[in-house]
Amino acid sequence: MYRRHKHFREITVTDLTRYSELVIRQQVEQLEIFTPFETANRYSIHTSDGAQLMYAYEESGNMSRQFAGSHRALSMHVVDGNNNPVLNASRDFFWFRSHLRVSVDGSQIGTLNRLFGLGRKFSLVDASEREITQMTSGLFRPHTFIAKNASGGEMARVTKQWSGFGREMFTDADTFVVQFTDGSTDQEFRLLMLASAFAIDLDFFEGNND
Repeated sequence: MYRRHKHFREITVTDLTRYSELVIRQQVEQLEIFTPFETANRYSIHTSDGAQLMYAYEESGNMSRQFAGSHRALSMHVVDGNNNPVLNASRDFFWFRSHLRVSVDGSQIGTLNRLFGLGRKFSLVDASEREITQMTSGLFRPHTFIAKNASGGEMARVTKQWSGFGREMFTDADTFVVQFTDGSTDQEFRLLMLASAFAIDLDFFEGNND
């Protein structure tokens, strides 16, 4: 169980409609610096001004992390500064395409389905399996994933940022920025976008420095 960190805001706000940007920082695991041993992922989630809002931690089997790698079954738990659950994102072991299910208070709000095809793609569907948007990265911008509405307008984007030479060279710790470019998007969409950062990291960047 995660304990409240002293750097959290005193009044924890998980209403994501108040924020235009979230910064997700993967925590550096010292064991991974010196050994090939894979540990469970942990992330801190901040506002653009650096205030920490939430914390995310992976629940998975040790053997599956070592031998199934990025294909492993797992659950990602996101909690606020008082250890209250914000969302849960889980998936089963897969061979080719991942399906990350996102739930709030025990009710599924959507799924991120990895798609085949050129480039890196996800389909975001709601609880009724209706597609909300697709997230794609361009050939020349492989670190930026953009979600568009039916008219082609940008709703949000997730960008993997350069984390610094030491972090990139010696660890697989990543930093992602989620930008809500359409200010009218609701809480559920923003929670799905937050979960998409985990899906992108797990599927495309874990275990490599691309």
